[in-house]
This record gives sequence, structure tokens and C-alpha cells, in this order.
Amino acid sequence: MTAVQSKGRPRTRRADKAERTRQAILRAASELFAAQGFAATTISAISTKADVAAETVYSRFGNKLTLISEILETAIVGDAPRVDVLDLPEIAAIRAITDQRTQLARLAHLSRGILERTALAHRILRNSGTADPALAEFVAADRRRRHRHQTAYIAMLLGNGTLREGMSAADAAATYGALANPDTYAELTSHRGWSPDHYENWLSHTLTQLLLPPAPAPQHPQVTQPATARPGRRRRSESSD
Repeated sequence: MTAVQSKGRPRTRRADKAERTRQAILRAASELFAAQGFAATTISAISTKADVAAETVYSRFGNKLTLISEILETAIVGDAPRVDVLDLPEIAAIRAITDQRTQLARLAHLSRGILERTALAHRILRNSGTADPALAEFVAADRRRRHRHQTAYIAMLLGNGTLREGMSAADAAATYGALANPDTYAELTSHRGWSPDHYENWLSHTLTQLLLPPAPAPQHPQVTQPATARPGRRRRSESSD
């Protein structure tokens, strides 16, 4: 079978076709979940919209919960293979930074990107309610995962210095989570008209103010005033005509 290159590694045409089918199913599911709701959308409707057999959807994903899980996971890490956020190259780069304020700015950028990409998936989950126990547990697991990531972010900051006086690591992680979560992002961008850039700048500034000690005042070099000559006697030639 002919092999083709995809992202630097050989893949067969059959694998490429399977991936296109997978993406078509995920797009169809996303659109229908958003338009009709999670509960009202059927596998049959998803297969029709994706132009595949219902058996294909069942064989690839099994059920709707797996579909919404895959939609969310793909949005979190983009096109990267399934990987934990803490194992992303961006996190390794942030961990290597030694200045806390620079770290927080980069973390705010990372969080903004994840929240922006997952906004649709989280809107679907918010609108789905919690009547389905399995779906409710999925939402709770997503919240726990986000808290685990944000706790690790605070540990990175602590590797380079202290937090603001009176701020514990647990409180810092909770504060980060209150500002960088899907509901806050949706409120500010969807309902208050903020752009993603505006949200990121606000998140970076607010986290810096709340979590880190005040920046030291700039040290201005002390200016030494030139010595003034002490008045003395005038020379004889200047004192008489």
C-alpha cells in the first residue's frame, strides 16, 4: 500500500482516509450538539451529517459521551497526539523560565489558547445539564483535571520565588482556577464583548497582582551635587583699585 507523509511520519492512504472520516464525524457531532443539544442529538443524525454509516460512528466512538470527550480532548491539545497538557512543549518552555512575571504572562497565554479552542465544547457541556450521571461525572473529571494543571502552574512559580504574603499554594491555584475557567471566559468574551486578546491581558495582569509579591521599586542612582566653593577673601588685586 502506498505510504504518504503526514506530520513527519509515514502514514498509509487508508490511515489518512480513516482520519478524515474521524474528523468529519467530530465536526458533525460538534455542530449538532451545539445546535440541538447533547441529549436531543442522535448517532443517526450525526452519521447522516457526516455522510457515513451509523455503524461507522458506533465502531469508532461507541457513544455520544466518547464523542464529546474526543471533541474536548482535540480542542485542548490541537492536532498533537493525545497528551497531557503538562507534557506539552509549551509547558517545558515555561518551566525553564526563571522570572515569575514572565512565567505568568506565558501561562496566561497558554490558558487563553486552551479556553478559546475549547469554548464550543464547554458551551455544549454547560447546555447539556447534569441529568445524565455519566455526563455529570465527565464534567467533574474535566474540572479536576483543570485544577491539577493549575496547581502545577503554581508549583512552577514557587520554583522561582515566593507568592504574595499570606497567599498559600492552594489559594493561589484556586484563584487561578476562578479566573481561568470556561465559565469566566464565556462570560467575558461571549457576554461582555471582550476579545481573546483583552481576556489574556486581563488574566496576566490580574494574576500578577493577586499572586505575586509587589515588584521592587526601581532603584534610582543617587545624584551627587557638585560641591560649591566656600566664599573667602578676595585677592588683594581684586579688593583695591
